[in-house]
Amino acid sequence: MRSQKLDLTTRKTEEGKTIKVTVEIMSWLKEDFGHQGWDKLVIEETVSPGTSVMDLLRVIASKYPRFGQKAFANPNQDLLDYCAVIRNGTFISALADLNTELQDGDNIKLSPGFYGG
Repeated sequence: MRSQKLDLTTRKTEEGKTIKVTVEIMSWLKEDFGHQGWDKLVIEETVSPGTSVMDLLRVIASKYPRFGQKAFANPNQDLLDYCAVIRNGTFISALADLNTELQDGDNIKLSPGFYGG
């Protein structure tokens, strides 16, 4: 799937640098992106340096309204209750960690939220 480029994600720094991030959407969460089937859904995004994980998620939400409605519609619900966010193999467990700046080559995985005991 080819990603659309929004002004927010393609603005370049004075040096003309951008970074590339891979976003993998797992399990039934793919349905919120209009994707059916068992294959893996991978989105490539190009963003400017200084973009946070949360900034990236908001850009994705603007491109995929169904995801945006579920992830951000209820201000009383924590985004991390809706889906797990994994950056380079590490679960992001606190909202403050969503402010972490992305680095070139980062891999973000979105997985349905889960609970256990």
